[in-house]
Amino acid sequence: KDAFVLGRLLAHPLTTLDNVHAALKAYQDVRLSVGQFVARNSEAMGDMFEFDAPGYYDGVDRQNEREALELLKDEILELRRWRGEGAIAEWLQAERKLQESVGLCNRR
Repeated sequence: KDAFVLGRLLAHPLTTLDNVHAALKAYQDVRLSVGQFVARNSEAMGDMFEFDAPGYYDGVDRQNEREALELLKDEILELRRWRGEGAIAEWLQAERKLQESVGLCNRR
């Protein structure tokens, strides 16, 4: 999504050398929160991707293993739930921000 949104903003007919800062600001407004989320949760997502849950595979027989795995599944799904909007929706949001910014710049 990052490359898609940024590339379309930079190639947009409204983007010029004089207002490229507006395109970059629109990109930041739309995609920064996603990048921050990924950075905050990358270790947990990596562990979950590899199914490397500390304490789950230490050789101890658990009576409620199915219940524990259901809880782990719920944690994984909750972290994956926050994935932002689709690429097209984010592009349209960024384009709107660019248009607003350039529109304000052009009125001055």
